[in-house]
Amino acid sequence: MTSNFTNRYVSLTPEHTTVSGIRSYGTASVMTATGKIYGEVDDESISYNFDMMARNDMSRYGVAKSVNGKEYSEGGINLVMQPDDTLGLLLYGLYGDEYDAGGVDAAATGYTISGFVHTWKEVNTLLLPSFTIEVGREEKQHTYTGMCMSSLSISASHGEYATISADFTGKSESALTTLIASPTFGGAALDGFHFANGTVSFSEAGASSTTVTSIKSISLEFSTNLDTDAACSIGSRTYLRQPQPQVREITGSVEFSIANTVAGGNTPDYNMMLTTGGKIFDGAIAEPAVQLNFTNATQSLNIGIQKVRWEAPSLNVSGRDTSTLSMNFVALLDVTTNTMSQIILTHTTASTALATDIKYSEV
Repeated sequence: MTSNFTNRYVSLTPEHTTVSGIRSYGTASVMTATGKIYGEVDDESISYNFDMMARNDMSRYGVAKSVNGKEYSEGGINLVMQPDDTLGLLLYGLYGDEYDAGGVDAAATGYTISGFVHTWKEVNTLLLPSFTIEVGREEKQHTYTGMCMSSLSISASHGEYATISADFTGKSESALTTLIASPTFGGAALDGFHFANGTVSFSEAGASSTTVTSIKSISLEFSTNLDTDAACSIGSRTYLRQPQPQVREITGSVEFSIANTVAGGNTPDYNMMLTTGGKIFDGAIAEPAVQLNFTNATQSLNIGIQKVRWEAPSLNVSGRDTSTLSMNFVALLDVTTNTMSQIILTHTTASTALATDIKYSEV
């Protein structure tokens, strides 16, 4: 055992044969230790798992033979949402990209870069990446290859940092290796986005967005619904192919600090949700149905969910507590723009990987 707390870290690296080379699922990245992206992670829960198969024949009173079945790794990381390369990688894992041969950015891609403005949105031809995740755990480094993002959650509450959680699934764990002595954290000079520097706005019909100041908390969850069964095959205990995304799901929850029974305008309220047949906010790319914006005066993050259907509201009273209104929503695909969401990360100063576009250069 050791009491050296600096031997704990998480690195996240896209898998490809060279910095601008071919995607190679399950092959550890060739990027050097100095090129790896180490995030300031609060905690991680990535673990090696396997299905155990047992034979119980009629001639014996107990199980006499057993073997490992499917072997895989899964788990997630939790961290404060700050505008560093780790955040860029997580958004890349969620949206992917589309490139022509030679690493040239294709037209109508799900990821674009203009100066220090990075924009992600859904494109039906996007290619989601796989990652090599390396975790330092005091005594040894644990390596997980072929890790694909299964879900991403964003949460912000009054008086707290905005947080982000990402879950992954991938191939069985590799052999243990020596710890990295001194990992370099790309976001060391940055601090996280805080709810005090954030806004939440709504638009019912894609115009005249209303910023609401009575938001107590808000959360979003993106799910890629990876098909892990199709990644397996006879002849291997772990994944042979990259798990492919299925139906994309985006859900969210908003809690208002007041009852908000009749707000009017673009602000969702309890009375509005009583509309026969339910209520849909049909926004636009520029003014989405639900929009979160965070800034620290130097960097900013804008998250827009274009079109949502609201679920039944919850309004309860107990004791002397102030009544609050909770409302959940489900994102819908806008058939005109063929998108569900858009995220814009803006830097006003150079960022090691984001500004140079290194990690988005694979074919």
